Amino acid sequence: MKKIIVLILLAFIARGLQAQTTNSTHRILVYPQFKPASITLMNGKVVTVPLANIFLKRSSLIYHSLGGKNMEARLSNIKSVDFDDRHYERIDTMLAWRVDTVGRNALYCVSKIDIASLRNAMLNSRSMTNLELSSSMLNTTTLDVPLDDIEYPIINVYFYVYNGKTFPVHEREITRRIPKSKLYDYKIVTSLPTFSWTDPQSLIDLLRRISK
Repeated sequence: MKKIIVLILLAFIARGLQAQTTNSTHRILVYPQFKPASITLMNGKVVTVPLANIFLKRSSLIYHSLGGKNMEARLSNIKSVDFDDRHYERIDTMLAWRVDTVGRNALYCVSKIDIASLRNAMLNSRSMTNLELSSSMLNTTTLDVPLDDIEYPIINVYFYVYNGKTFPVHEREITRRIPKSKLYDYKIVTSLPTFSWTDPQSLIDLLRRISK
């Protein structure tokens, strides 16, 4: 009996560690080089920018101005952004990239730097003070400064576009927005041992099941 309890506890611990796993990057921008992007404004107008990127601090749009400086776009004017490999939609005050679609529904992801984890890591290493970190790091004016020696923790926040509504991928949000006829399918998928709320394939499988 004790062996069974220990095995169960180990399984829960392993699952918890998997859920806490985060990615990291040495860049503060999504792409290593600035590249063209098509921006769809809220009024429907499409503007092409020759040199653009996604700033991972706020998952916002950065572009080269005529003066050669890096500028952060005002997202309130933007509906979507298209690069050659990704489609971004504005969700609240962030740009979320489309992971995959299921019919008219879709899974989106906001990838951004986990500022709290970064601050703790920097302060624990004693390489800079809290004042220095808050005042000079990760500002648009420092994008040209080489910061490749720093490893930035990345957190992914997922959203569903489901039946015309956009909401966070969260148990409470999903169960109150899907039809009651889909609750059984929801419980089946989320109870699978391979299901993870941090795995995009799991979230697509769930979306596919509740979209039928």
